[in-house]
Order: sequence, then structure tokens, then C-alpha cells
Amino acid sequence: MYIVMGTPGAGKSTVIKEFKARHPDAQVFNFGTVMFEIAQKEYGIANRDEMRKMRRDKFRELQSRAANELMKMGKGIIIDTHASINTADGFYPGMPNYVLSKLTIDSFIYVHASVETVLSRRLRDTTRRRDIESLQELRFHESVNLAMVCSYASYVNAPIKFIINEDGKLEEAIKQFEECVRI
Repeated sequence: MYIVMGTPGAGKSTVIKEFKARHPDAQVFNFGTVMFEIAQKEYGIANRDEMRKMRRDKFRELQSRAANELMKMGKGIIIDTHASINTADGFYPGMPNYVLSKLTIDSFIYVHASVETVLSRRLRDTTRRRDIESLQELRFHESVNLAMVCSYASYVNAPIKFIINEDGKLEEAIKQFEECVRI
């Protein structure tokens, strides 16, 4: 299992989408989508942003149930997820220990872009509803994410591969991603 993380707007989903187009047999799942599907059925949640506003105990339950579902998918799968979730209560771990302990992780892949690139991408993306973050807030968010992914890797004793995905460098990012994932 490969866990792919990055600050929203770094392009992790784009890298994964292009990888999947080139490797159609790859099994790719979005952790938040698995959580959302459960939340829709169980709690009538209308969109993914509502999940961030759920009571912490319900959110934790969703994370745990999503991990259970993903473990049923087998080995060699790719999980697109967040290192942290920025909530009203503060940054919440995207992969807390009670989730990590359920998963067999081969490695973490962290997709990075400069905060200037991330902000520019977010401003151009009209398909997503994101909270507006300043450059300073984005720098802080990125530092939180890096601390989180390092702690996750340490907890499960798995390596982290860092991939740079600046504008105009998608092809290089995909090649690096292909070198990391053995499917």
C-alpha cells in the first residue's frame, strides 16, 4: 500500500490521475472519498467539506471505517489522502495511529510544490471549495504536513519519497512516482 500525501494544491491527485492513465491496472482510492461514501449513508452528509465540521468522535469513526474498507482492497493499492485536515479545532491528523495500525504500508509518497505554486493553483481551480489561506498560512500548513508524514513513517517504519511537482514539471513528477510504486 502506497500512501500519497501533499498540501492541497500540490498536485498529488493530478500526479496519481496521470499515473493511473498510464497504468490502468493500478488500484487507486481516495481516503476522503471512502470516508464520504460512509458519511453519506450513515449521516446524510451532503459534501466532503461537511465532514470537517463533524463531531470529532464521528470523524474518527469514519477514518477507522475507511481504513477497514481499504484493507479489504488488497496489496499494492495507492491511497490519495491528506497528511492533515485543517478544522475549526485545529489541524487534525489525516492518518492517526488508530488508522495506521490497521494498514500495511509499503511507503509514503509526499508530493510537494512551492506555496506560491499551490496558492496559484488553488486560485485557478474553480471546481473545489477550499478555505482561502495566505502564503504565511500555507507555509505553516506545509510544515504541519511535513511533521505529520514524518511521524506516520516513523510509526509504521516506512520510507518517505518526496516528489517535487512545480508548474510545467508534471512529467518529471510522474516519472518519479512511477519509480516509487511497484504494482
